[in-house]
Amino acid sequence: MQDLSVQRKPETIEFLKRAVLHYEFNHILSALERCIKTYGINETGLMIVGESGLGKSTCVRFFKENFNLPTIETHTFQPVVVVVTPVNATVKSLSSALLKQLGCPKPDRGSADSMFLRITTLVAELETKIIIFDEIQHLSERNAQKKTLPVINFVKNLMTETHCPIVLVGMPDATELLKEPQLNRRFAKSIRLRPFRMKGEMITEDYTDGDLYLSFLNSISTYMPIKTINLLDTNVARRLLAASQGKIGILITIFEMLIENNSEGQVASLEDFSIAFRQIADHDIKHCPFLISTKKMEELYF
Repeated sequence: MQDLSVQRKPETIEFLKRAVLHYEFNHILSALERCIKTYGINETGLMIVGESGLGKSTCVRFFKENFNLPTIETHTFQPVVVVVTPVNATVKSLSSALLKQLGCPKPDRGSADSMFLRITTLVAELETKIIIFDEIQHLSERNAQKKTLPVINFVKNLMTETHCPIVLVGMPDATELLKEPQLNRRFAKSIRLRPFRMKGEMITEDYTDGDLYLSFLNSISTYMPIKTINLLDTNVARRLLAASQGKIGILITIFEMLIENNSEGQVASLEDFSIAFRQIADHDIKHCPFLISTKKMEELYF
């Protein structure tokens, strides 16, 4: 019988495990580090927003992995707790999601008050220093509006009682939550991620949009496990930008498929990039950014 293995190549897995420490990634990490330092005294909230695929959750995961402490024989530590906000979250459903991440064996049990007491107890026992709520835009969706205020009060009280800074991560419309006075004062700092661009706008005193994008591609090229055409070539870089819409998530998935498809020793060409792209996107081959002329690409995508 044929072996229908679904295992990715080892080099693909290693590639996906790597975090690309580009400018905005480092910017978020620095903000999270400053935030966790406020634990205990004048704790300060942080909001991180951006479209899907820009690396918000990846950065949060990297932060958690690098700040959490290993379990020892006599104690479990959980300095960083990350919770995915339930759709149409209520105080109880958000409390249950948090209790589950804190290791509570029966996170759904009890009243909202008893759940809150268990949360504060576990946060103290696990020496939690920061709580991160991902997908927080679920609170700002239209069908969740009536339930938003009690949950906002829950977040505010959680910060007060545990002395943990809280981070809210989500889509751009999540900033609507900051219109509530209870959160506005505590979440004065917001970070908005944007897709990569190649325009000449200055992002810092030293770097333009294009510099940051090319810096990202350069980082990728240093640990790509296969040979490819020059990613920093303007023609190649712009085609990658067109295919990905400037989103890191799509770029990484294109590279993932490129590695999976690669034969040992083969130099990946634009044709190979087009195959990888069409494996992950329902795209008309006539308009594939890796195959059309440079002029056509500029007309369609820029």
